[in-house]
Amino acid sequence: MRTTARTLLGLAAATALLAVTPALASPASAATLAAGTAAASTTAMTTASHDYDDSWGPYYSKYFGHSRAMAARGQVWTDHSDRVHVEGRLYDRYSPSWLCGYVQVKFENSDGDESAYWAKKCGSSGYRSFHFASDDVDSAQVRVCYWNQNEGRTKMCGRWNYVYEADGDDE
Repeated sequence: MRTTARTLLGLAAATALLAVTPALASPASAATLAAGTAAASTTAMTTASHDYDDSWGPYYSKYFGHSRAMAARGQVWTDHSDRVHVEGRLYDRYSPSWLCGYVQVKFENSDGDESAYWAKKCGSSGYRSFHFASDDVDSAQVRVCYWNQNEGRTKMCGRWNYVYEADGDDE
C-alpha cells in the first residue's frame, strides 16, 4: 500500500512538473505521459482495493508492560458456497509465562446471530495458525487479546476490527 501511494505521488508530481514547464516536453509527449499516469493510477487503485478486500492486519492487543500479542496479516475469502473463511497467524512475544496471545473471530448474520471462535498461543517461539469458517455471514470481525492463564480469562484486548462485510443489495 505504501509503495502504491508513493508511486501515485511520484506520478502526480511528474505530471505537475510537465504542466508547469511545458518547454521541457512537447505537447504530444505530455499527453502520452498524462495518459500513462491516469492508467497507472487506475491500476494502482484497483490493486490497492483488491489487496484490502482479502488481506487484514496486523492487529494488536493492548500493551501489557512492554509487550503485546499480535495477529499477523491474515486472509479472508468466500468459497463457491458463499462460506466465509478467516485465517491468520497469532504471535505472542516477550510476555510473562502466565499470559498467552489470544485471537477471537466473530461472525454475524443479518438476524444479528453471532458465532465466535478463538485460538491461543503461549510462548514467544513461532506462531499459531488459525482458520475459521462460517455460513450465512454478513460480517466477520477479529480482535487480539492476552489470555490470563492464572485467571482463565481475556485481558488487555484490542478493538474489534471488521475483516469482512457482505455487500448490501438494499441501496
